[in-house]
Amino acid sequence: MRIKRTSNASAPHGLRRPHALSSAALALSLGLLQACGGGGSSSPEPEPVKPSSYDLQATMSQYYTKAQSWTLSGSSGSVPVTMTLSLTPKTGTAIFPVNGKSYAYTLQEMKLTANGLSQTSSSELFFDPAVFQTEANSARSDNACEMAQTKGSFPRSAKVGDSGSNGSGVEYVSCAFGAAVEANYVDTWQLKEEAGRVLLCLNRKSKVVASGFTREGSQCHQVLTDGSLGAFMSVSYMTEEGSVSVKTP
Repeated sequence: MRIKRTSNASAPHGLRRPHALSSAALALSLGLLQACGGGGSSSPEPEPVKPSSYDLQATMSQYYTKAQSWTLSGSSGSVPVTMTLSLTPKTGTAIFPVNGKSYAYTLQEMKLTANGLSQTSSSELFFDPAVFQTEANSARSDNACEMAQTKGSFPRSAKVGDSGSNGSGVEYVSCAFGAAVEANYVDTWQLKEEAGRVLLCLNRKSKVVASGFTREGSQCHQVLTDGSLGAFMSVSYMTEEGSVSVKTP
């Protein structure tokens, strides 16, 4: 999940803030949001928490290889915000522009609406199909790119309360080949119970090189007992410009 401040009028990436939306939305990327099925259009009853383990690699494999979408709502300060996030798996590979290498990928599209204005952006989520970890993220139309330097590991038998590393990397100032580093990030994962649901949360702290400011974000997905993704999802993040919090019904 990328969290990026921007003044670019053509933003966003993952969730970068479009200038035209003023304070309504800031910027996030998941790639994580990496940052992560089941569609956000329904609102089933929360799953009871069961004393079992969860295959998080199976969970993340769905995120990268299954077509899905979520519609989330919430606020940025006092401004109502609606976000639609969709994923479309792609066959073959695509080239990450900063290093010129090819990776497996899925297409992520995000529509952000606030103050009666909407903006849509898309990005390529590059991933390692062996372990379902993000390799890189590229939103070329918004000139926003990031790349993992180390990878974490999703366990096949995680219990509620477990957490671990989800890798680290850099966010670049642009998508140009050999671009300079804007921020360094560290990602973690956490499996927790909340409101009767088991959630896999993908968390990021991203320290800006120039200012030292630390941007923070979290993208949480409901995990069912078989390891599949449920319908619930939430996203929250904070940048220099403020904070956003949205979730599915």
